[in-house]
Amino acid sequence: MAWWNRRKTSRTASGAAVSDRHASRADLDHLTEFARSRRGVEAFVEPATSVTQTTLLLIAGDGEWTRRRVASPQAAVDLARKLEIPVYDTNRVGYPQRMRDYDQRQRSRPSARPTITPAASSALSSAEQAALMTLEVIAGADPLPDGHTPADLALLLRQARAKAHPDRTGSREAWDKVEKAARVLGVD
Repeated sequence: MAWWNRRKTSRTASGAAVSDRHASRADLDHLTEFARSRRGVEAFVEPATSVTQTTLLLIAGDGEWTRRRVASPQAAVDLARKLEIPVYDTNRVGYPQRMRDYDQRQRSRPSARPTITPAASSALSSAEQAALMTLEVIAGADPLPDGHTPADLALLLRQARAKAHPDRTGSREAWDKVEKAARVLGVD
């Protein structure tokens, strides 16, 4: 491990490394508020991966969804039972179609984010320029033109994530750099 990478990682029972960010009270409060403010909410427990800990996905009747980390699969089940909502294991039942339909409806809506104009892209802060360069280097892509759109930026992010994903050919350090750059640029 390099001296500049001092992030602590923990290990799952299977030995997979997971992020040092654990479930917090704010995560549980968010899940509780989501479940209480929407109709037809169901809970889906997602197992730990090499990138994240166990997560709880809540999906409302209209397909709107939210995901947060939880301490363990049992903690996820306990929270769902406390909220009196059905709970499922995603490894056994998968994800409901209404979630995909909701995502498709959201993608087809006009974007709330403004398109980056040439003047706006040249006005990127030094941190944003560095984050953009990080994504370009990790993705192995040519530099984005000055008039790039949010779609261009989203494509670059997908390419960088594909190259850096620890479950594929990447490394945890590269994945962390990609995620940090995405936060700086405000893309997901």
